[in-house]
Amino acid sequence: MTIWKQGRLWARWAGLCAISTIGTVRNGEAKSIAVSRTTAAGVPVIVLTVDLGDPRVKVTGMVARHGSGSQEGFNDMIRRTHPTAAVTGTFFSTRSLIPIGDIVLDGRLAHRGGVGTGLCVTEDNQCEFVQPPYRYCPMDWSRYDFVCCSGPRLVSGGVASVHPGAEGFHDSHLLGYAPRLAVGITENSKLLFVATRKRIQLGQMAKAMQKLGCIEAINLDAGSSLGFYHGGKTLIKPGRKLTNLILIYDDRERYARFKSRLAPQPEIARNP
Repeated sequence: MTIWKQGRLWARWAGLCAISTIGTVRNGEAKSIAVSRTTAAGVPVIVLTVDLGDPRVKVTGMVARHGSGSQEGFNDMIRRTHPTAAVTGTFFSTRSLIPIGDIVLDGRLAHRGGVGTGLCVTEDNQCEFVQPPYRYCPMDWSRYDFVCCSGPRLVSGGVASVHPGAEGFHDSHLLGYAPRLAVGITENSKLLFVATRKRIQLGQMAKAMQKLGCIEAINLDAGSSLGFYHGGKTLIKPGRKLTNLILIYDDRERYARFKSRLAPQPEIARNP
C-alpha cells in the first residue's frame, strides 16, 4: 500500500472516530444531552437533543458581558459561563447590537425586544412556544424562568408552515439561502437544537424540523452568527461576535455557580 493511500485511510478512520465520539460526554449528562449528525428532509444537520424530563438539566441563556448594545466572542462567552452546550440565540442589529426579541434570564427580563415567538422554559422544564398577539406587545413572561424570542415559526401543531411576513420578518438575508439554526420540541419533551451549514431556505428548515419529530419549532439566528458548542468542543464557530446565546447545563449546581454571569446585574429588571 502506498504512503498516500495509507494517509487517506488514516484520515478517514480519524474522521469516523471524531463523528462517533461527538456525543461522548460526562457520565451524568450522557442520556440527557447528546449531539448527533443525520440528514432530515434532504438537509444534513447537527442535532443537539436535550431531555427536559431530566430534572438536572437547565436551559437558559446569556447576553454579552456589557449587556444590550454590546457584543462578545462566542468562546469568551462560553468560558465565562461553563455550559454543557451552547448555541446562538436570537437575531440582533449589526449596527446597534440590540437583540430583536425579549430575553428573560433567571426569571428576570434582561432585554425587551418586542419581536418574534418565544422559546419559553419554566423552572421545572416545561417548554412552550409563545407568539405575542402583535409586535412590540409588552408581554408578561413571569411564569417562565427563561425566554428567548426569535423566529419566524417553522412548525406549528406538527405542521411545517412558514409565514415570515405575517410575523414581521422582512429582511432579505433571513428570507434567502443561508446556514440555519432552529429549536423545536417533540411530543416526548425532547428539545432539539438543529443546525446546518448548508445554505437553505426557511421552508427547507421547517420540513427538516418536522421530519425530526418537532411539533413546534422556531428559527434562530444563524448565517455568519451560527455558533454550536457541546462537551468542550466548538463544533461551529461564528464568523462574528455575538450579543446573546442559549445555554444548556447538565448540572443545576454548576448552573447556580455561574448564573450571576449570564447578564450584568444592573441590566436585569424584575419581570412585571
